[in-house]
Amino acid sequence: MKLGIIACALGHHRVDRKDTRRVHGAHVGRCRSCKTPMEEIEPHLWAVQKVRDAGLPYRGK
Repeated sequence: MKLGIIACALGHHRVDRKDTRRVHGAHVGRCRSCKTPMEEIEPHLWAVQKVRDAGLPYRGK
């Protein structure tokens, strides 16, 4: 499990094949280790979905 999280931090996500769904003609799923949403852009080629944030401004110091 720890190696999977390290791999996800480096950008090597693995899709959970049992949890894929078909939404609007495309397959979507989540990463096995970090549960990041992913979508199938081509057959057998998965990419991380771009999820919009809440639009909150930067709240740094």
